[in-house]
Amino acid sequence: MAKLEDKLNIELGGLLADRGLAAVGEDQQGSQALDVLVEVGGLQIVIEAKRGNRRKQAVEAVDRRFRQRLAMLGFALCYPADAKEGDVADADLSWALRTREAWSAGKAADDENWETGRVAELAEALRLAPGRVADADRAAQQLSDGLDAAVRALSASQRRMLADRLDLPKDGGKKPTEYFTAAKRGMLVLSMAMLFHQRVHEHLPEDPPDEWNEREYGTWPPSNLRECAADADDAVGRFGKAWRTILLVDYRPVFESALAALNALGGTQRANLTVHGLAGRVEEVARTARGLRHDLLGRIFHKVLDTARYDGSFYTSTAAATLLAALAIREEDHDWSDVNEIANLRICDPACGTGTLLMAAAERIHQLRRGTGPTDAEDEALLALHLVEDVLWGYDVNLTATHMAASTLGMLSPKTTFGRMRIFRTLLGVKDGLASVGSLELLGGQLRLLADPGTAQVDTGEAISPPAMDVVIMNPPFTRDSLRHDQFSRSDELLLKSREAELFDQLSDSRAAPRSGAANAFLVLASKLAEKSVGTIGVVLPTALATNPVARETRAYLARQFHIEMIITSHDPERIFMSENTSIGEMLVVCRRWRGAGEKPSTTVINLSENPTSPIEAARVARQINNGSRGAFTRQEVATEQIANGDWTAVNFFDANLVSAFRDLRRGARGEGRGARGEGRGARGARFYSKPLRSAATVGPDSRNVRGAFMRVDYPEEGSHEAFWYHKTGVTQSMAAKPDVHIVPESGKEEKAEKIWRERSRFFLAYKLRLPLAHVTSVILPQRTVSSIWIPCRTIDADDELALCAYFNSTIGILAYLGARDNRVPQYPNFSLDAMRAMPVPDFEHYGAAARDALRDSFEELKNETLGPLPDLNDDPVRRELDAVVTEALELDAEWVAGIRSSLSREPSITNRRYAMGAG
Repeated sequence: MAKLEDKLNIELGGLLADRGLAAVGEDQQGSQALDVLVEVGGLQIVIEAKRGNRRKQAVEAVDRRFRQRLAMLGFALCYPADAKEGDVADADLSWALRTREAWSAGKAADDENWETGRVAELAEALRLAPGRVADADRAAQQLSDGLDAAVRALSASQRRMLADRLDLPKDGGKKPTEYFTAAKRGMLVLSMAMLFHQRVHEHLPEDPPDEWNEREYGTWPPSNLRECAADADDAVGRFGKAWRTILLVDYRPVFESALAALNALGGTQRANLTVHGLAGRVEEVARTARGLRHDLLGRIFHKVLDTARYDGSFYTSTAAATLLAALAIREEDHDWSDVNEIANLRICDPACGTGTLLMAAAERIHQLRRGTGPTDAEDEALLALHLVEDVLWGYDVNLTATHMAASTLGMLSPKTTFGRMRIFRTLLGVKDGLASVGSLELLGGQLRLLADPGTAQVDTGEAISPPAMDVVIMNPPFTRDSLRHDQFSRSDELLLKSREAELFDQLSDSRAAPRSGAANAFLVLASKLAEKSVGTIGVVLPTALATNPVARETRAYLARQFHIEMIITSHDPERIFMSENTSIGEMLVVCRRWRGAGEKPSTTVINLSENPTSPIEAARVARQINNGSRGAFTRQEVATEQIANGDWTAVNFFDANLVSAFRDLRRGARGEGRGARGEGRGARGARFYSKPLRSAATVGPDSRNVRGAFMRVDYPEEGSHEAFWYHKTGVTQSMAAKPDVHIVPESGKEEKAEKIWRERSRFFLAYKLRLPLAHVTSVILPQRTVSSIWIPCRTIDADDELALCAYFNSTIGILAYLGARDNRVPQYPNFSLDAMRAMPVPDFEHYGAAARDALRDSFEELKNETLGPLPDLNDDPVRRELDAVVTEALELDAEWVAGIRSSLSREPSITNRRYAMGAG
C-alpha cells in the first residue's frame, strides 16, 4: 500500500502544480519524506495522505510533522479506498486543515472539520490556508504600539507638517488638537509603504529602468527594507532614495503618498531615529504576519484608526468579503478562461476602505479562472495587470484607507508593475465654499477628487466618471445622522447636509434615500453604478435595515430595480456582524438586474448558525450555498411578492418554522385572508384571527420623550410622580410590576412633561430587553404612570389591557413580539413604535368576550407568579399554564403552540448560544 500511496502523492503534487501551486509529491526534507509539500504565501504546508477512511492516522502523520518542526500548517487527506494510479484527478478526496495551534492544544482528530471535494477544491483550500496561521490582531497591536511610539517621538511641528502635507483631518473634530491621530495616520502611510517595499523588492527587474542613473539613484536594485533601516542616522534619506528608485519602475499609488509623508518629516536626527524605529516594528509585524494577506491591512486599520463613530466606516472582515464575493460573482456569468473577457469586467466599491472587498473580488476571479484548468503564466501576468488597472474601481474619503487599498491590490501580484490604479480619494468636506459629500457626488455627476498629496485638486473628468459596472460590491457607511459629520465645524456640517439634501431631492426615487444615514443613499448610488443589463450589487448592510419600518421604501426600491437573489444573516451570538469594528448585526445582500420574462424568482434567505471566521471557512460555506447543499445554516425561499412589499422578516428567526408561524399570526393583522388556515409548516390547521395592536390600543409616547421631559429624584417632592423607570430582570419577573422611582419635570420642560403625563398607562410593553435574561415582555402596574424604557399602551376597556398582557407573555405573544424586532442586536432588540403598533394581537371582536375574559382571568390568577427567563420557555410551568389558557381561548392547535415554544427556547438570540437541538 505504501508504494501505491507514494505514486498517488506524486500524482497529487503534479495536479496541484498544474493549478499554479508550488507543490511536489514525496518531497524529501532531510531524513523525512513528506507526502506532498506545498508553499503558499511563504508558508510551507504539508499534506499527509492515506488511502481509505483512515482520518485518525492522517491527522497523526500531520502532527508528527509539527513535532519535527517541518511545517506550521498541515492537511490530513484521505484518498478513496480503491484509488489507483491515474485516479486522483477525478477522485473524491476528503481533507481537514490542521494547525500547529490545534496540535499543541491537544485537539483530537475527531474534532477536525473534514471537507470533501476534487483537486480544484483542495487547491483553493490550500490557497486560503495561510490566513489561519498569522495572528492579525497581534500584528495590528504591534504596529499600533509602534505608531504610537513614533508619533510621540515627533515634535509638535513635525506632526502638524505631516498632517498638512497629507491633507489629513485634524484630531477630535471640533476640539483643539495636538495632531496626534492625524500624525498616526501619516505614519501608517509610511509603514504600509515599508510593508509593500519588503514584498515588492524581490520582484524588481534584474535590469534597471532606462531613467535610472547611479549618481542620482544609487545602486540597482535599490536597498531593501532592512538595508534602509540599518542606518539610524540617515533612515529618511535611505528610504527616500529607495522609493524614488522604485518609482522608476512604477507603483506610484503606493509610494508617492509615502514620499510626501517622508518629506514632511524632514532629515533631522529626530526624524531619522523615528523612521528607523518604525521600520524595525514593521519588520516584526511582517514576521508575525507571514503568510497573511489583506487580512493584516484591514485589521491594522481598524485597530489603529477607529473612525466608525463619525464616518460610519465599518470595514468588512475578510471572511465576510470572501463569502460575499463568492455569491455575487458567479461561475456561469462569464468565460473565466478568457483573459480578454475578464479584462472587460468592471467592479466597483464606492466606499472601498482598505480594499478588502475589491481584493476578495480579485481572488474570486482568480479562483474561477483556476477552475477552468491549467493557466498560462503570461496570461496570468496580463490578468493581474488588467485587474489592477482596469477591472477594479474604488472610492473612499480617507487618504490612509485609499493608500492601504492601493497597497493591498499591489500585493495581489507584486511582480506586476502598474502606473494606473482606479483607486480614488473623494472629497468629503468643504473647499472654496463648496460642499462635497464623497462618492455620493456620483449621484449628481460632479464628483470631486483629491489627487496625490501636494498636488492640485482634480475636477470632473474621464477618470472620475466610472463606466457602467458589472458588479458593485460594498460596505457603505452607516452611522447615526447626529454623529455623521461630527468631525466638521457646525457651519461645514450644515453645508454638507444641505448638499446631501440637494442630491437626494433630485432622485426620481428619493424616498429610498432618507436623510437618516448614508447606507440607504449608497444603495441608490449602487443602483446607478450597476447599470449593465446583468448588473449586480453585493452589499453589507445592518440587519436592522431588513426590518426597520423606516427602511421599507429602501427595501421596496431594491426589489423594483433588481431581483433580490439572496440575503445572508448571522444568528451566531459570537459573531452577529460581518465587519471588523462593529458589534451590531449585519447581513449580506446580493441583487441582480432582472431582464427575464414573467415573475422574478423567489429570494433565498440564509441564516447562519456559525458565521465563518476565516476565508477558508467562508469559501466552504459559499460552496454549500451555491450548490444547494446543507451546512451550518437554515435556508428559506421567500416569495417575490413578499420581498416586493419590503417584507424581509425571514431574517428575524434562525428556525424557519418560527418565521412561518409568525407570518400565520400576522396574516390576519394585515387583513389578508383573515381566518385562513395557517400555511406554516407544522401549523397543523391552527387559525389565528388577529388585528394590529394599533387597532386595539393607543401605543406611546416614545420612552425617549419621557427621559427628555422628566428627571429622577431620590425622594418624593411636591409635584413629583411615581414612575416605572427600569427593566431590572432580577426584579421584574412577573406580569404585575410596581413603580420604582420618583420623577419631576425637567426645568423649563413642564409643559412637555404635562402633555406626556396625560398619556400615562398601567399597561406597558418593553421598548428594549435582553432576551437571554428577560422574564416578561409586558407588565401591568397598579396605577397609571410613565416609563423610560417601557412603552405605555392604553385601551378603552381595562379588561383588554389585562388580556393583552397575558397574551404577550404567552408563547404566541412572544413570537408576535419578537417578529417585530429590529435585530440591530438580536439578543438585545429595540422596538420602534411603528413596529409595536403593527404587532398582531387577538381579534376579540371575532373570538368574543368569553375568550377575552379567559385571558383576563388568567392574568389575575398568574400575575404574581414568577415567570422563568425566556431561554427556559419550554420548561417553565407558569408559561405552560398561560399557554394552555391562550391555546384554548383562541382555538389554537396545542401541538402547534408547543412546537413554537420548543423552537423559541432554542433560538440563538434567546439562548445567547449557537443553535443546538439539545438547547432549551
